[in-house]
Amino acid sequence: MAPVSPPENGGPDVWRYHLKSFKVLKIGSSVKLFKMSEVEDRIKRWSDRWEEGSTGWHKEDVNTMLLNHADKLLMGPELNVLLPLCGKTIDMKWLYDKGHKVTGIEGVEKPIIEFFTEHGILYQKEVLPWGTLYKSDDGNLKIYHSDLFDVEPSHLGKFDAVWDRGSLVAIFENDRESYAALLKSLVKPKFHYLLSVMQYEPTATFSGPPRNVPPSLVAELFGDVSNQEVLEEYDMSAEEKVLTRWGLTQCSEVVLLLKSK
Repeated sequence: MAPVSPPENGGPDVWRYHLKSFKVLKIGSSVKLFKMSEVEDRIKRWSDRWEEGSTGWHKEDVNTMLLNHADKLLMGPELNVLLPLCGKTIDMKWLYDKGHKVTGIEGVEKPIIEFFTEHGILYQKEVLPWGTLYKSDDGNLKIYHSDLFDVEPSHLGKFDAVWDRGSLVAIFENDRESYAALLKSLVKPKFHYLLSVMQYEPTATFSGPPRNVPPSLVAELFGDVSNQEVLEEYDMSAEEKVLTRWGLTQCSEVVLLLKSK
């Protein structure tokens, strides 16, 4: 493939453009080339799951890990809180009801509409060049329908806090560095980042999602801007889905807190 040259007017920090079969993404000094087929597959997989109702990751209650550690994530009132790959998690409503300004990013439209409808929240819809914004009438709850790597950081703004449950563990392994670069471009200089990851030994029959993301890998991705603390570790090895569906003998969920240096 011939060398790729940047556009003349792409902006100093974030730029992207499309070739016939590839997408190029740059965030700061991080550059990634995606095959368009990979981008389409990334969305279609999850869209099919929502259409089929195969959404075992979606919970009807506020996530226990968030409830257990909200005091460490939310260090003040009316914070800007980001939930990447949010689905229709009720965690967004809980944070919104607490008075925070909540932003989600989701690649599938169906759960976004269901979220607003199921909670009786009136919303407005705004079509953007790279996606669609759904937002509450008061503007304090926003969900962007977009491929995660299509979002314009300048449009989203900067965040005090990030709650990452099921996002980092869901993406392709070769997207992790780009994911970390994107998230780091979206947080304020002082931030708290709470995330739940899975730790297990991948096998020939199961490697996720949820994918194996040990704390050591999180440190590699975010250690340049944050200090890491293990808040909780839950042994899932005896659960039916781990033993039967995933075929694993050992698996744990680890909750980490990243705090800006």
